[in-house]
Order: sequence, then structure tokens, then C-alpha cells
Amino acid sequence: MKKYYTILIIFLFLTGLNAEQKIYLDNDEIQEYKGKLGKWFQVESIKALLSLSKKYSTDIKEVNSINNIGNKFFKSYYFIPYSEEYLKELEKKNIQRIVITTGDEEFIWPIWGPIETSSVLGFRNGKFHTGLDLPVVGGKPIIASMEGLVTYSNYTAGYGKVIIIEHRDNFSTKYAHNYVNFVKKGDFVKKGQIIGLVGSTGQSTGNHLHFEIRCKEIPLDPLDFLPHKDELRIIHTLKNWK
Repeated sequence: MKKYYTILIIFLFLTGLNAEQKIYLDNDEIQEYKGKLGKWFQVESIKALLSLSKKYSTDIKEVNSINNIGNKFFKSYYFIPYSEEYLKELEKKNIQRIVITTGDEEFIWPIWGPIETSSVLGFRNGKFHTGLDLPVVGGKPIIASMEGLVTYSNYTAGYGKVIIIEHRDNFSTKYAHNYVNFVKKGDFVKKGQIIGLVGSTGQSTGNHLHFEIRCKEIPLDPLDFLPHKDELRIIHTLKNWK
């Protein structure tokens, strides 16, 4: 019965039997975190944090709260919420997030723009490769492929800095080798939200995103779930896992 249920869920995803939804895609200027609009910044000092708070007309107490800074400051990336006044200034400059339409149950690509894959699901050098490898420039934003709950955001041997997001119907996505993780365990993220930056941490030969889609911990082929891309270039085509 469990096997039948899993197959039924996968069938519903593959046949696109789901309602459409409009989502906002984070960009370089406007990003979302914990329901606030703002931007992630690499901050080197308390003085710099105060300066950013002042620049975007944000209360430093709100900055501390949303980032859970507490009594100790560490050099890191911090989310700076924008004030309503600053958001209105961006709107006057026609700077806004793109709205796209996707299926309610449809995953989206975790990287903006043109994409190529250097490895797909299957055996590689005698080992089973459990997802897609997407080689891109280091520091490129990583996008949540589906809304859900962050169940892991930490360092794992081999995979480096990893984010795992739990979705409905026992699905989950994994984002690995990241340069930095923005989201933390317990955060709820929206589809299209920036969750980290591409890197080469762990056992990696270059900047890329290792991306997985799983159902009940079973690795599935992301290419069966992600929207078709005409410009997709698949360098490594071996897929002999069936």
C-alpha cells in the first residue's frame, strides 16, 4: 500500500494535476526572509550593521530580531529588512520582483537563467549519484525549488554546506556544496526565495550546486519534475539507475 501511495504521488506530479499559483522570484535587489522584504549582506562589524540599518531606515532592534543575533556578533551574512519608505523608492524606480505562474505542486529550477548539468541521477565512477550537478559561478543565488520547512542547514562531510527543505506529501529537496546558507533549521521558505549562495564546499572540484528531489528519502530524477528548459545542456547523460 505504501509503495502504491508513493507511485500515485509521483504520478500526480508528473501529470501536472495541480492548480496554478503566482509566486515572486527574489532578485539581486529585493529578497524575502521571514515574511520581510530586504536583502542579504555580508557584514564585517557592528558598525557596518548599524550603517546598513540606517541606510534602509530599519530599526536595529528588528535587524537583531530577524537575524537572532543576541548578545554576540559574528562576521557573517545578515538580512536587512527594508522600510516601507525604501520599498516605495524602489517601486518608483520600477525595481521589483518578477511574478511567475507555476503549478501548485510544481518544482522550479533552483538557479536563475541558463543552466547546464555536469552530472545527472545514476551511477558515476562506481557510485550512485543521487541528484543533479549544476555548474555555475560561485556566489550565484540558490532558489528554493518549492515552499517548505527547512529541516537541516549545516555542514556535512562530503556535501559541504547543505540545506534540506521538507515539502508536502513526503517530498524534500537538498541543496549542497553551498558557499553560504542563509536559511536556518526551522525557517519556513517560499518557492522562489533565495536560501543561500553557490559554492564548492565539501568534496567538490569546482563551484556547482548539487540538487536533489526525494520522496520518502528515495532519490528521484529532478529532470522528471523540473520545468522543461530548451536551452538546458546536459554534459553527462548516463542514467542507468533503473
